[in-house]
Amino acid sequence: MDLEGKGVFLTGGGRGVGRAMVEALLDKGARVLFCEVNEDTGRDTVTELHTKYGDKAFQAAVSAFGAVDICVNNAAIANESMWDTMIAVNQTAQIRGSLLAYDHMRRDKGGRGGVIINVASMSGFFYGSFWNPVYTATKHAMVAFTSCMGENPENSSRGVRWGCLCTMAVDTPLGAQGRPHLYELEKAQEEWEQNPVEKLKPSEVAEAFIAQLQDETNNGAVMKVGKEEGKPYHQLVVVDTSTRPYDRMVYKEKVFLEPHQ
Repeated sequence: MDLEGKGVFLTGGGRGVGRAMVEALLDKGARVLFCEVNEDTGRDTVTELHTKYGDKAFQAAVSAFGAVDICVNNAAIANESMWDTMIAVNQTAQIRGSLLAYDHMRRDKGGRGGVIINVASMSGFFYGSFWNPVYTATKHAMVAFTSCMGENPENSSRGVRWGCLCTMAVDTPLGAQGRPHLYELEKAQEEWEQNPVEKLKPSEVAEAFIAQLQDETNNGAVMKVGKEEGKPYHQLVVVDTSTRPYDRMVYKEKVFLEPHQ
Protein backbone atom coordinates (compact mmCIF):
# COMPACT_ATOMS: atom_id res chain seq x y z
CA MET A 1 0.00 0.00 0.00
CA ASP A 2 1.40 3.35 -1.03
CA LEU A 3 0.84 5.76 1.87
CA GLU A 4 1.46 8.93 -0.14
CA GLY A 5 -1.61 11.16 0.13
CA LYS A 6 -3.64 8.65 2.15
CA GLY A 7 -6.03 10.05 4.76
CA VAL A 8 -5.40 8.59 8.20
CA PHE A 9 -7.47 8.82 11.37
CA LEU A 10 -5.55 7.75 14.51
CA THR A 11 -6.55 7.77 18.17
CA GLY A 12 -4.10 8.43 20.98
CA GLY A 13 -1.61 10.23 18.75
CA GLY A 14 -0.20 12.79 21.17
CA ARG A 15 2.55 10.74 22.77
CA GLY A 16 4.27 7.37 22.97
CA VAL A 17 3.58 4.82 20.24
CA GLY A 18 0.76 6.90 18.76
CA ARG A 19 2.97 9.90 18.24
CA ALA A 20 5.70 7.73 16.68
CA MET A 21 3.07 6.35 14.29
CA VAL A 22 1.96 9.86 13.34
CA GLU A 23 5.53 10.86 12.52
CA ALA A 24 6.16 7.67 10.54
CA LEU A 25 2.97 8.23 8.52
CA LEU A 26 3.92 11.82 7.77
CA ASP A 27 7.35 10.65 6.67
CA LYS A 28 5.57 8.47 4.10
CA GLY A 29 3.49 11.36 2.80
CA ALA A 30 0.19 10.48 4.49
CA ARG A 31 -2.26 13.09 5.77
CA VAL A 32 -3.00 12.48 9.45
CA LEU A 33 -5.78 13.60 11.76
CA PHE A 34 -5.20 12.31 15.29
CA CYS A 35 -7.07 12.71 18.56
CA GLU A 36 -5.59 12.79 22.05
CA VAL A 37 -7.48 12.67 25.34
CA ASN A 38 -4.87 14.93 26.96
CA GLU A 39 -5.60 18.23 25.20
CA ASP A 40 -2.35 19.92 26.27
CA THR A 41 -0.26 16.97 25.09
CA GLY A 42 -2.10 16.90 21.80
CA ARG A 43 -1.69 20.64 21.21
CA ASP A 44 2.03 20.52 21.99
CA THR A 45 2.52 17.65 19.55
CA VAL A 46 0.69 19.51 16.77
CA THR A 47 2.96 22.53 17.32
CA GLU A 48 6.13 20.44 17.23
CA LEU A 49 5.08 18.48 14.15
CA HIS A 50 4.09 21.68 12.34
CA THR A 51 7.63 22.87 12.92
CA LYS A 52 9.09 19.66 11.53
CA TYR A 53 6.74 18.97 8.60
CA GLY A 54 5.23 22.37 7.84
CA ASP A 55 1.60 23.47 8.00
CA LYS A 56 0.65 21.90 4.68
CA ALA A 57 0.56 18.31 5.95
CA PHE A 58 -1.62 19.08 8.95
CA GLN A 59 -3.91 21.49 7.15
CA ALA A 60 -4.55 18.84 4.52
CA ALA A 61 -5.24 16.32 7.28
CA VAL A 62 -7.65 18.39 9.36
CA SER A 63 -9.59 19.53 6.32
CA ALA A 64 -11.93 17.08 4.61
CA PHE A 65 -9.99 14.10 3.27
CA GLY A 66 -12.80 13.12 1.01
CA ALA A 67 -12.39 9.68 2.55
CA VAL A 68 -10.44 8.05 5.36
CA ASP A 69 -8.17 5.37 3.95
CA ILE A 70 -6.60 4.14 7.19
CA CYS A 71 -8.09 3.93 10.69
CA VAL A 72 -5.76 3.20 13.60
CA ASN A 73 -7.40 2.50 16.95
CA ASN A 74 -4.46 3.06 19.26
CA ALA A 75 -5.75 4.88 22.37
CA ALA A 76 -5.53 2.86 25.59
CA ILE A 77 -5.19 3.19 29.34
CA ALA A 78 -3.71 0.85 31.97
CA ASN A 79 -5.36 1.27 35.33
CA GLU A 80 -6.86 -1.76 37.08
CA SER A 81 -8.51 0.48 39.70
CA MET A 82 -10.67 1.94 36.88
CA TRP A 83 -11.45 -1.35 35.15
CA ASP A 84 -14.81 -0.23 33.77
CA THR A 85 -13.23 2.84 32.17
CA MET A 86 -10.41 0.69 30.83
CA ILE A 87 -12.92 -1.60 29.11
CA ALA A 88 -14.65 1.45 27.63
CA VAL A 89 -11.40 2.86 26.21
CA ASN A 90 -9.42 -0.25 25.31
CA GLN A 91 -12.25 -2.40 24.01
CA THR A 92 -15.60 -0.67 23.48
CA ALA A 93 -14.15 2.44 21.82
CA GLN A 94 -11.87 0.38 19.55
CA ILE A 95 -14.74 -1.83 18.41
CA ARG A 96 -16.99 1.18 17.82
CA GLY A 97 -14.24 2.95 15.87
CA SER A 98 -13.57 -0.17 13.81
CA LEU A 99 -17.22 -0.62 12.85
CA LEU A 100 -17.62 3.06 11.97
CA ALA A 101 -14.51 2.90 9.79
CA TYR A 102 -15.64 -0.34 8.16
CA ASP A 103 -19.02 1.13 7.28
CA HIS A 104 -17.30 4.21 5.83
CA MET A 105 -14.71 2.28 3.78
CA ARG A 106 -16.82 -0.51 2.26
CA ARG A 107 -17.00 -0.28 -1.51
CA ASP A 108 -20.47 -1.83 -1.55
CA LYS A 109 -21.62 1.21 0.47
CA GLY A 110 -19.90 3.79 -1.70
CA GLY A 111 -16.51 3.78 0.05
CA ARG A 112 -13.14 3.34 -1.60
CA GLY A 113 -11.72 0.65 0.67
CA GLY A 114 -9.05 0.96 3.31
CA VAL A 115 -7.19 -0.57 6.24
CA ILE A 116 -8.23 -0.84 9.89
CA ILE A 117 -5.52 -1.48 12.48
CA ASN A 118 -6.30 -2.19 16.13
CA VAL A 119 -3.39 -1.79 18.53
CA ALA A 120 -3.49 -4.48 21.22
CA SER A 121 -0.63 -6.03 23.20
CA MET A 122 1.35 -9.24 23.50
CA SER A 123 -0.32 -9.67 26.90
CA GLY A 124 -3.56 -10.20 25.00
CA PHE A 125 -2.15 -12.66 22.51
CA PHE A 126 0.17 -15.13 24.23
CA TYR A 127 -0.18 -14.73 27.97
CA GLY A 128 -1.81 -12.86 30.81
CA SER A 129 -0.42 -11.46 34.04
CA PHE A 130 -1.90 -11.62 37.53
CA TRP A 131 -1.28 -7.90 38.08
CA ASN A 132 -3.34 -6.61 35.11
CA PRO A 133 -6.21 -9.04 34.41
CA VAL A 134 -8.71 -6.53 32.99
CA TYR A 135 -6.12 -4.83 30.79
CA THR A 136 -5.13 -8.26 29.48
CA ALA A 137 -8.78 -9.17 28.90
CA THR A 138 -9.36 -6.04 26.80
CA LYS A 139 -6.35 -6.90 24.65
CA HIS A 140 -7.50 -10.49 24.17
CA ALA A 141 -10.86 -9.09 23.08
CA MET A 142 -9.31 -6.87 20.40
CA VAL A 143 -7.13 -9.66 19.01
CA ALA A 144 -10.21 -11.90 18.74
CA PHE A 145 -12.42 -9.16 17.28
CA THR A 146 -9.88 -8.18 14.63
CA SER A 147 -9.17 -11.77 13.65
CA CYS A 148 -12.89 -12.49 13.28
CA MET A 149 -13.49 -9.38 11.17
CA GLY A 150 -10.51 -10.24 9.00
CA GLU A 151 -11.96 -13.69 8.34
CA ASN A 152 -15.00 -12.28 6.52
CA PRO A 153 -14.90 -13.60 2.91
CA GLU A 154 -16.48 -10.35 1.70
CA ASN A 155 -13.49 -8.24 2.74
CA SER A 156 -11.80 -8.59 -0.62
CA SER A 157 -14.76 -7.34 -2.64
CA ARG A 158 -15.43 -4.61 -0.10
CA GLY A 159 -11.81 -3.49 -0.27
CA VAL A 160 -11.17 -3.48 3.48
CA ARG A 161 -8.20 -5.12 5.17
CA TRP A 162 -7.84 -5.75 8.92
CA GLY A 163 -4.78 -6.00 11.14
CA CYS A 164 -3.86 -6.18 14.81
CA LEU A 165 -0.59 -4.85 16.23
CA CYS A 166 0.68 -6.66 19.35
CA THR A 167 3.82 -5.34 20.98
CA MET A 168 5.91 -6.47 23.88
CA ALA A 169 6.76 -3.88 26.57
CA VAL A 170 7.28 -0.39 25.14
CA ASP A 171 8.99 2.55 26.84
CA THR A 172 5.96 4.87 26.98
CA PRO A 173 4.01 6.91 29.55
CA LEU A 174 1.35 4.17 29.51
CA GLY A 175 3.72 1.71 31.16
CA ALA A 176 4.66 4.17 33.87
CA GLN A 177 1.01 5.10 34.32
CA GLY A 178 -0.03 1.51 34.89
CA ARG A 179 2.41 0.53 37.63
CA PRO A 180 0.74 2.33 40.58
CA HIS A 181 -2.63 0.88 39.55
CA LEU A 182 -1.99 -2.86 39.43
CA TYR A 183 -3.22 -5.77 41.49
CA GLU A 184 -0.58 -7.38 43.72
CA LEU A 185 1.87 -4.58 42.95
CA GLU A 186 4.62 -5.80 45.29
CA LYS A 187 4.55 -9.31 43.81
CA ALA A 188 4.55 -7.83 40.32
CA GLN A 189 7.62 -5.74 41.11
CA GLU A 190 9.40 -8.84 42.43
CA GLU A 191 8.69 -10.65 39.17
CA TRP A 192 9.93 -7.72 37.08
CA GLU A 193 13.17 -7.66 39.03
CA GLN A 194 13.66 -11.40 38.59
CA ASN A 195 12.69 -11.38 34.90
CA PRO A 196 13.58 -7.98 33.42
CA VAL A 197 12.23 -7.26 29.95
CA GLU A 198 14.03 -5.06 27.45
CA LYS A 199 11.55 -2.47 26.24
CA LEU A 200 10.92 -1.46 22.65
CA LYS A 201 11.23 2.15 21.57
CA PRO A 202 8.08 3.75 20.13
CA SER A 203 9.97 4.37 16.86
CA GLU A 204 10.67 0.64 16.56
CA VAL A 205 6.98 -0.14 16.94
CA ALA A 206 6.13 2.53 14.37
CA GLU A 207 8.52 0.98 11.85
CA ALA A 208 6.79 -2.40 12.21
CA PHE A 209 3.41 -0.66 11.95
CA ILE A 210 4.36 0.90 8.61
CA ALA A 211 5.45 -2.52 7.32
CA GLN A 212 2.08 -3.91 8.38
CA LEU A 213 0.21 -1.18 6.52
CA GLN A 214 2.22 -1.61 3.35
CA ASP A 215 1.86 -5.40 3.20
CA GLU A 216 -1.30 -6.00 1.18
CA THR A 217 -0.94 -9.79 1.22
CA ASN A 218 -2.30 -10.31 4.72
CA ASN A 219 -5.74 -9.77 6.19
CA GLY A 220 -6.74 -10.40 9.79
CA ALA A 221 -3.13 -11.14 10.76
CA VAL A 222 -1.48 -10.21 14.03
CA MET A 223 1.80 -8.31 13.81
CA LYS A 224 3.97 -9.35 16.74
CA VAL A 225 6.66 -6.80 17.67
CA GLY A 226 9.40 -7.68 20.15
CA LYS A 227 13.13 -7.82 20.85
CA GLU A 228 15.68 -10.61 20.91
CA GLU A 229 19.16 -9.91 22.26
CA GLY A 230 18.63 -6.19 21.78
CA LYS A 231 17.40 -6.53 18.21
CA PRO A 232 13.85 -5.37 17.47
CA TYR A 233 11.81 -7.53 15.11
CA HIS A 234 8.32 -7.95 13.75
CA GLN A 235 6.60 -11.19 12.83
CA LEU A 236 3.23 -11.91 11.25
CA VAL A 237 1.04 -14.52 12.90
CA VAL A 238 -1.92 -15.80 10.86
CA VAL A 239 -4.70 -18.31 11.37
CA ASP A 240 -4.63 -21.42 9.22
CA THR A 241 -8.00 -21.23 7.47
CA SER A 242 -7.55 -24.39 5.41
CA THR A 243 -9.62 -26.46 7.84
CA ARG A 244 -12.30 -25.87 10.41
CA PRO A 245 -12.20 -25.22 13.26
CA TYR A 246 -9.51 -22.59 12.82
CA ASP A 247 -7.26 -23.78 15.60
CA ARG A 248 -3.73 -23.44 14.27
CA MET A 249 -1.63 -20.29 14.32
CA VAL A 250 1.06 -19.99 11.65
CA TYR A 251 4.15 -17.94 12.51
CA LYS A 252 5.82 -16.26 9.57
CA GLU A 253 9.53 -15.50 9.39
CA LYS A 254 10.84 -12.86 11.80
CA VAL A 255 12.03 -9.64 10.21
CA PHE A 256 14.76 -7.94 12.26
CA LEU A 257 15.02 -4.16 12.26
CA GLU A 258 17.96 -1.89 12.86
CA PRO A 259 17.95 -0.88 16.55
CA HIS A 260 16.99 2.77 17.02
CA GLN A 261 19.21 5.00 19.10
